[in-house]
Amino acid sequence: MSQDGITGLFAPKWPRLGCGVGLRPKHYPVITSEWPKVDWFEAITENYMDSGGRPAAVLEQIRSRYPIALHGVALSIGSMDPLNEQYLTRLQNLAERIQPAIVSDHLCWSGAGGEQLHDLLPLPFTEEAIRHVVSRVQHVQDRLKRPILLENVSTYVTFRHAQMPEWVFLAEIARRSGCGILLDLNNIYVNACNHGFDAAAYIDAVPVSKIGQFHLAGHTDMGKFLFDTHSAPVIAPVWDLYRRALQRCGPAATLLEWDENIPDWPRLEEECRRALEIYAEFEHTEPAAEIETSMASHPPTAQNPGKPLREIQGMIKSYIQPAARKPKDKIFNAQGGEPGEARMAVYAGGYLARIHESLCEVYETVRKILGADDFMQLAEAYAVQYPSRDYNLTHAGRHLPKLLRESKAPAILKRPYLTELARLEWLLSEAFHAFDETAFDHAQMARIAPEAWEETRIFFQPSVRLFESDWPVLTLWQERGIETIQEFQVAAPQQVLIGRRGTQVRCEILAPFQYALIEGLLSGQTLGKVCERLAEESAEADLPVTEWFARWVQDGLIARCEAPKLKSVP
Repeated sequence: MSQDGITGLFAPKWPRLGCGVGLRPKHYPVITSEWPKVDWFEAITENYMDSGGRPAAVLEQIRSRYPIALHGVALSIGSMDPLNEQYLTRLQNLAERIQPAIVSDHLCWSGAGGEQLHDLLPLPFTEEAIRHVVSRVQHVQDRLKRPILLENVSTYVTFRHAQMPEWVFLAEIARRSGCGILLDLNNIYVNACNHGFDAAAYIDAVPVSKIGQFHLAGHTDMGKFLFDTHSAPVIAPVWDLYRRALQRCGPAATLLEWDENIPDWPRLEEECRRALEIYAEFEHTEPAAEIETSMASHPPTAQNPGKPLREIQGMIKSYIQPAARKPKDKIFNAQGGEPGEARMAVYAGGYLARIHESLCEVYETVRKILGADDFMQLAEAYAVQYPSRDYNLTHAGRHLPKLLRESKAPAILKRPYLTELARLEWLLSEAFHAFDETAFDHAQMARIAPEAWEETRIFFQPSVRLFESDWPVLTLWQERGIETIQEFQVAAPQQVLIGRRGTQVRCEILAPFQYALIEGLLSGQTLGKVCERLAEESAEADLPVTEWFARWVQDGLIARCEAPKLKSVP
């Protein structure tokens, strides 16, 4: 791949998709029943490449009717940690399955030293950072066999040793790597207000041939700075920037983002229609002539190269992680009349908020029993004791049952069943996101010769889990939707089968011999061996194994059977 861009097979031709909206679970029912008149949808990559079941089914259903763009938040293209090859494989698999019109991520980093901070963290605008990002972009594009777009991010600090303006940094990376630019107009406005530059000059300087997409969103005015929350309508100055960008670049695909305080579909659709009306004004506009935007045309704004990028990222991680020792070195410019280092509280607060949010999503019943305040304290303790190591926030809470087991907090000590309840909720989350296989069916079952069943090995779907507890915590979980959960103090054992029927996770209380049968099969034993052991232990003459098995096949819980002998097919 050449330094000046992707050529030949990879020559980018950014699709003119019109105006779309971000695909969010809240709107799944409306979209899949009414098929509204929007041009396209943008899906958060990590929500679908790591999740089977309902998310995967809905995405494929929507993809059958609309163009889809994949927009990532965890590629971490600017991190000094090695690129996550498992992440790239999953992204590649999703792209091959969905065939998205656009694949994009952010010009930032999100982890350092093997730990994830779950934020879009700023890079210093230096030659070192450019070279580092360019080499990684080229690797990603080679893996995906397609160009990607990188989005400019909102930031709350700037670096003393920056060597160029943000727009030069962005343009230089696009020029050298061959990637395109996802120009987020709200982020330009936020940064212009936070850091004191001209937003219109930014738009005028970005190379029009690299623009593949626009983002529009709202933000929150925090007084001393603007915070990119995507929680409100687009404001008038950002609409004005959108018109300016369309006039310069032509009708690039436009996406309306709304990620917090998400409105009902009619309000979101109304905002999208407004974007479409502006888009239509410039539908036949040809891109303006390119303006030279490179380091050669902009002398360095700082001569001192500053600290190495790896050291900078380690320092920023120390500011964000709640228990880390804060650095003494000053690497940021002053912001809003206070030291730039003080603004790192924005990122630190965001980290805790995301960890708390991820725990709330998985451990809904635990939170309801503990109450909001005690659960927040639990989340803060969790963030200190278990730094996140997985790029996907969904997986961040896997250690909460262990923390509950070890906790000395009075609210937890008086509820000895909480650890078991958390363990159940984690297994349910795993089942929800598992990638199940095509289910074994009765036609396949009929091909197994009767004499072969004893030597047959049965494999359940990846979503299937067994859960055993001295406490009836499944009952608590089933009551999570009612106003007041009736807690209990007396232990009562439960053995539970967790599995997904289609896109719905379901739980079934098992009899001891049912549990033992599945447990043996999950361990890899043949059906005959497990039944022989159960027959020795059972006082009953006959266990209804055939009936159980037929029901599990009917429910789609069996993935496949490996039999030594099959009947011939006519």
